[in-house]
Amino acid sequence: MPTGEVVAGYGFPADASSPLSDGQRRELSRIVQRARMISGYCFGVFVGPLPEGRVSAVAHHRSLPDPRSAVLVAVDPAARAIEIVLGSTVAIDLSTRSCELAALSMKSAFAADDLVNGLRDGVTLLAEHARHPKVLHLDDTA
Repeated sequence: MPTGEVVAGYGFPADASSPLSDGQRRELSRIVQRARMISGYCFGVFVGPLPEGRVSAVAHHRSLPDPRSAVLVAVDPAARAIEIVLGSTVAIDLSTRSCELAALSMKSAFAADDLVNGLRDGVTLLAEHARHPKVLHLDDTA
């Protein structure tokens, strides 16, 4: 079993070698649930080794329910790597620029050794940018 985990009930169960405490897992679970409410898309957070970089992140993304409509933020703290993987449906609503902004936001928090708040900021930014705009429909009864 790989060390690391996908948070919010997806992926790998926590074990003694988990890089996250129980409190951090609970907080990240709240963050991904809030992101789902904001955007309507499934979100996952993976914290742990990504031995093959993006290839490893894509493999973890495939373990999410309905990967076509999912976003995975994968962080390898030891390698100082961030990978954001989008499903094909999400990629329509979420631009490369939004992903770059989220990664920059996370990097600045990670530089201050603030993993959970960095993930919170990055995931929230992604969810807000993926949100469909509200549309007002007016009846033209004239």
